[in-house]
Amino acid sequence: MTTPTTTTLIGFLGKNREIRDTRERTTTTTVYNQVIDGEEEIEVRIPSRTYMKLSLATHLRTASGIETRWHDLILWSPDRDAFLARKGDQVRVTGRFEEYCFETTSGETRAGVHFVVQTFRFLRRKIRCEAA
Repeated sequence: MTTPTTTTLIGFLGKNREIRDTRERTTTTTVYNQVIDGEEEIEVRIPSRTYMKLSLATHLRTASGIETRWHDLILWSPDRDAFLARKGDQVRVTGRFEEYCFETTSGETRAGVHFVVQTFRFLRRKIRCEAA
C-alpha cells in the first residue's frame, strides 16, 4: 500500500464557500456481550462533522497556451481563515487527491476526485468595494 502524496495547489477560488454537515445518524450493529455470553444488537450514534466545499482554478502553461483546471476542494473542520474565503481570492492549499464513489437514489453509480485540504492560506484577497 502506498502513502498518499501531499500536493500543493495555487489558484483562484471560482465560487463562494458551501458549508455542509454530515448529519448525525444512528445505526444498529451486532456485538458480542460477555455478560449475557452471546450477541446483542446495540444502537450507535455517529456524530455529525462540518466540512466546507470550495472550487479552485489552477492554470497550467502548455505548448498550445494556458490550460485551466478546476478542482473541488474539501476542508474538514475548517479554520477561521477558510470561513473568510470568497470567489476571486488567490489561495495556496496543501493536501491530497482522493477518489470517491457513491450510489444515487436511482441506483446509478457515480465516481469523482476531490482534493482534501490539510493547510489553507491566502496569497491575495480580492479587493471588495462597497457602494456608498
